[in-house]
Amino acid sequence: MEIEIKIVKPRISNFEVVKGKNTWEEVVYSARMSGVPPEIQGEDVFQMMVSNDYGSALEHIIIKFDLKMTKGNAPEWLEHRIVSHSGYSTRFIKASEGIDKEKPVYEIILPWHLLKMESNDQQREAFWESVLQSIETYEKLLEWGVPRESTRYILPFCQAVGIYHVTINLRSLLNLLGLRLCVRVSPEFRCLASQMYFDLIEQLPIMRELVGCRGFMKSVCPESGVTGVRKGKQHPVYPPCFFRNSKTNIYIPTKEDIRNKKGNLFNVQKAVETQERVFKKWADWKG
Repeated sequence: MEIEIKIVKPRISNFEVVKGKNTWEEVVYSARMSGVPPEIQGEDVFQMMVSNDYGSALEHIIIKFDLKMTKGNAPEWLEHRIVSHSGYSTRFIKASEGIDKEKPVYEIILPWHLLKMESNDQQREAFWESVLQSIETYEKLLEWGVPRESTRYILPFCQAVGIYHVTINLRSLLNLLGLRLCVRVSPEFRCLASQMYFDLIEQLPIMRELVGCRGFMKSVCPESGVTGVRKGKQHPVYPPCFFRNSKTNIYIPTKEDIRNKKGNLFNVQKAVETQERVFKKWADWKG
């Protein structure tokens, strides 16, 4: 049985801010209608709406994109409920086929911690053996006449069939990014969120100093008391939080720190440059 397997990365594509880079003006129009005084002008109105979390006006900005992720992590995407999406259906489409494929091929996404598997042949062999066995069983069940909606149960977690066309408003996207840019997030979703971050600030440049993890956007990290992330010995799997060091000028306090009156002056520009350097690594998905 000849089976072609292709390694792909989690991917955001066809990202579009509807009405383009000046669509923020619609938020300003909505804010004026809600009573924002005339002495606050232009971009300052938009920035105030985002910074103060006056989110209802942000729902007038619509974003569309396609995403590709693993079968196993797709349920994490579905936790973001205020979003419209149409998904790839393995009930009706064979897992090796699809509208963007020139020929049948099984696409898989390697987990972050195994991207550099050449350093451990035993791990590499065990992973590939399991993947290949699952796909071979899937093919055999199809040959034996088992319906696709049942054969798909055998597909491996890493199968890149979590494919969606998405429509989301800016309020919901900021909520998603605030949660999924955190160091505690699953690596695959952080890769996708990092790609969304760069797509968003490219098409809506006014957002650049307004979006990041929840700590960045709210000026306080809600991850109080999380050992290995915000305090204590560094967690062996989570990447380090670059906002946790109270001796730097990009330190973001936790709620507990604020209660204890700890904190320094915050350098927004340096924080943006720091997070973008880290987001770029995640977006590239190279381990």
